[in-house]
Amino acid sequence: MGQEMLLLPRMLQSIQILQLPGLELDAYLREAAEENEALVVEEPERDEPLAPLRPRAPRDASERHDEWLQNQPDRKHGVVDALEEQLALLDLEPRSMRWVSFLVASIDERGFLPFSDDELLARANAEGLEGGCDELQSALAVLHGFEPRGIGARNAIDALLCQLDPQDRDYAALRRLLQEFLGDIAKNRLPTVAKAMGLELSEIRALIARLGELDPRPGAQLDDQAAPGIVPDVVVERTPDGTWEVRVERSAWPAVGLDPGVTQLAGDKRQDRGVRSYLRGKLDRARWIVEAVEHRGRTLVQISQALFRHQHAFLEQGHGHLAPLRMTDLAADVGLHVSTVSRAVAGKFVQTPWGILPLRHFFQAAGSDGDTARDDVREQVKRVFDAEDPTRPLSDDDVVEAMKQRGIDLARRTVTKYRKELGIPSSYRRRRY
Repeated sequence: MGQEMLLLPRMLQSIQILQLPGLELDAYLREAAEENEALVVEEPERDEPLAPLRPRAPRDASERHDEWLQNQPDRKHGVVDALEEQLALLDLEPRSMRWVSFLVASIDERGFLPFSDDELLARANAEGLEGGCDELQSALAVLHGFEPRGIGARNAIDALLCQLDPQDRDYAALRRLLQEFLGDIAKNRLPTVAKAMGLELSEIRALIARLGELDPRPGAQLDDQAAPGIVPDVVVERTPDGTWEVRVERSAWPAVGLDPGVTQLAGDKRQDRGVRSYLRGKLDRARWIVEAVEHRGRTLVQISQALFRHQHAFLEQGHGHLAPLRMTDLAADVGLHVSTVSRAVAGKFVQTPWGILPLRHFFQAAGSDGDTARDDVREQVKRVFDAEDPTRPLSDDDVVEAMKQRGIDLARRTVTKYRKELGIPSSYRRRRY
């Protein structure tokens, strides 16, 4: 005999929906609605709280489902789609058109052509294209004329070189910087570069600033699949009586419910038994999703309210006033398992008076003093670096001494770790000449 715990599909679905961030939940619900005609997904009013679904006059389920699918937004276009639109405007003979189209299809999301000429010729022959090196070079010349400049380059350096204007009076100097001195520039060896090129430091800095205007990933300009904006799952606001309200933001996400027409058909005894059984199965799965979404909202509110009871000082005073808090302590406070808390806050964001932040940001280990959250200590380290004299940058040992004057004892390796996490280079590379 033995004892074991099994997770039913309904429980697994609830766990999956609980850990989905808002945007992924939106996509999940829409995909589920495409597969299940018993599930209704309705767009909310963006400027009003989420309202319950209104009963509608029964219509054929497939008709409603087709209408909903037709109203979904079109897919975004990527780099290849944008280049094909430019290609369609060109007046090329059929053979050249096929070669250029072949190259366009080989472009990656950065706008690069990551293959050598020999590899391209082998791939072209495998696809049955007629011609050889001459046709390839002609097609490459056409591709390099596409906008933005740099499309079809083999790498980032090649893309930057393609964007230089040969008529520019600084063309030779800029080209030499890209081809010979990028390593020295990355290591901040500007005096060495200036001596090798016979220029003043001010001239080298001006040339580097001009290189910064170029785009090492030209394909990014053609990709309209931009990262979506962050929409908070939780909102914390001060009420008129001075207290804090914590709520789940429902107005940004679609509402889910059961289709009344499918529900009516499933209970209609005049329908065939097989049809009713099929619809009842669909209704059960749709009902699981609705209940899981409601459970997600309740759990998120419960955890968020407990979280900001601990982080009340942050709400009142802002960054630099986080209290150390472990996820296990919060789980014990709300009576949930720590894995449930972890899933509930994963990928979720909260809107506070001090900005939109990840919920995980408020779970901080204690710093070396035991009273300050780790991120707050790191923020103080950043402020020390920000206040340095760029002509005499601080070493990590200097920052250790500066933090001691603020009442925080840190080891040198801790300062080094924080500096790397903040993306701050070493003192040698930060030096301004």
